[in-house]
Amino acid sequence: MTASPDRRRPASLWLDTLPAPLRERRPALSGDVRTDVVVVGAGFTGLWTAYYLTELMPQASVLVIDAERVAYGASGRNGGWCTTEMPALLANLVQRYGPMDAMRFYRAGRRTLDEIERILAAEDIDCGWRRDGSLYVARTQPQVARLRNWQDMRLKLGITDMALLSPAETADRVGVAGALLSGFTPHCAAVQPAVIAAGLARAVERRGVTIVEGTRAVGLRPGVVVTDRGTIRARSVLCTTEAYTGGLPGHARRVLPVISRIMATEPLPEWRWREAGWRDRVTVADSRYQFAYFQRTADGRLLVGGRGAGYRAGSRPDATARSGARVFARLRESLAESFPALADAQVSHQWSGAYGMHRDGEPAVVYDRDSGLGHAGGYGGEGIALSNLAGRTLAALVAGVNRPETRLFWTGHRPRRWEPEPLRAVGVRTVSALATAADRYEDRLRRTAPLAAAVMRTVL
Repeated sequence: MTASPDRRRPASLWLDTLPAPLRERRPALSGDVRTDVVVVGAGFTGLWTAYYLTELMPQASVLVIDAERVAYGASGRNGGWCTTEMPALLANLVQRYGPMDAMRFYRAGRRTLDEIERILAAEDIDCGWRRDGSLYVARTQPQVARLRNWQDMRLKLGITDMALLSPAETADRVGVAGALLSGFTPHCAAVQPAVIAAGLARAVERRGVTIVEGTRAVGLRPGVVVTDRGTIRARSVLCTTEAYTGGLPGHARRVLPVISRIMATEPLPEWRWREAGWRDRVTVADSRYQFAYFQRTADGRLLVGGRGAGYRAGSRPDATARSGARVFARLRESLAESFPALADAQVSHQWSGAYGMHRDGEPAVVYDRDSGLGHAGGYGGEGIALSNLAGRTLAALVAGVNRPETRLFWTGHRPRRWEPEPLRAVGVRTVSALATAADRYEDRLRRTAPLAAAVMRTVL
């Protein structure tokens, strides 16, 4: 049986289970201050940027501010996949920049997992890191075709590390019901993301960085951040607010906040995992347009997310219950379809989060040395890993250091802005509805949906 609604906690599982020593609240800004670098946003991007600034500019003073608290946003509300596979993004990069630039970015992303693992060990951050890879599962013939097309593109780029598995071979990894084909890639770690952010915050503080919480930026301009707690003057002003960027005056059309839903079960005993044929912590995703993804957490829960991309008019990142019930029902269906042995698992948490999307679907890292203004983001749901690469890039740009990261396509990339309202809301919701309709068509008729090509060409 499923849990009754009053038993389901609306808080993110990650924030709700954060160890007590990492829950400390930091004071707000208390008046006007001066610093060398101010970072707006205490999520992954801001904290990684601060971390690398302490290496590249050890004498500089760095201040990180957040309107809420460390990991309040996507860093504490995501699905816990630390991956750099980026199937949709990689295809776009090949089209727009050619195979060489696409491969440089892919390789830099893949090396990022090693870098994150290195720092987690060096800073003693125990986030339940488990690098068992990912399994992308096709359960209909249209999904099989998409999976094979993805493999063909990878092989043309010389990427040979994804293995296509038969139903029997898939069952040897995870017992996904109805699998016709799957693709296994080793480049993913399952993590407790809020622990990474909270641990990283403590690490940068040990290195001399100051973090203030409950301090909302209400205006950014060269050399100045105006907050509700005082004015900050700095040589470099860096915006790392991702999906929350629209709250800054003049920035509503720069980053689209896409709302995603996630649920998690109560911890399950080991015998139930054996019954489901899930032997390690490999992450799993289906191959729908609006796909479902799964994680076996370190404390034995089954987490499932995806199956819908929400949006609130005006680029507001906060979610409402209006569309949540439908998406949570789809998530529950996906759990039962893929893992029928766990279909009756009791749900303990269901929550929403928002990730940032640029108009062209590409992330960006920008720093203008003359004005001292910089920003990074637009990861499209791949932020746990890409934020580290972005933080390294942004820190190097601020420090004036020429590194391989600064020569990637995203350095200085300025995507065009999203359309004004109401066109923005109508467009995003229409594309999301088309993707949902295409999935229903393929699930029911087992044929490629007529609108599939249009959906694939459109950024969700």
